[in-house]
Amino acid sequence: MPLRAVVFDYGKVLCQPQPPAVREALATRLGAPREAFEAAYGRFRLEYDRGTLDDVAYWQSVAQACGRTLDAETALWLADVDARGWSHPNLSLVDWAGQVRQAGFQTAILSNMQRSLRQRLEELCPWLPEVDAAVFSSDLGYVKPEPEMYRRVVELLAVAPQEALFIDDVEANVAGARQVGLSVLRFTDVPTLRQALTAFPELPPIL
Repeated sequence: MPLRAVVFDYGKVLCQPQPPAVREALATRLGAPREAFEAAYGRFRLEYDRGTLDDVAYWQSVAQACGRTLDAETALWLADVDARGWSHPNLSLVDWAGQVRQAGFQTAILSNMQRSLRQRLEELCPWLPEVDAAVFSSDLGYVKPEPEMYRRVVELLAVAPQEALFIDDVEANVAGARQVGLSVLRFTDVPTLRQALTAFPELPPIL
């Protein structure tokens, strides 16, 4: 089937990874060793992104896993710094998303994203490209790689899964999209993606 849409992950695709200084500031404020912090940060993240945990509950869970206790005020400070850390654009991909849409393809964002960032996305990320659909985990109560996420985005785009290309940095998320029927590319860096896109000559190149 002809390609009609390109779906972009947000974190580490349209936006850059959190700067190391942000991760260090979070661990320092929590009073936890960096390795323990990183493990706890990831351990509860999917439920945070699903919306099961709010800011305070998530950061208190992270703190407890690190052997610390945390008041609500500090939890909200951590949530703010964390959200801001996920607001730095990957300009090559942001610009290319705009070019893809100008070329006549539909575009979408499909992201696991906690509610506190989701609600501030326009404020923190005015650089986001214009898209035809956006699906966020905390709005649906599902997370990638659960199939409901992919089905929802193709439903909004009104395309068959086989007519959409999904780009994500996480192998499990790419595999989940493939199982639903989407074409997929795993993002690692711009040069690698540029090369991989030669398999889709109908798309504009990444400049």
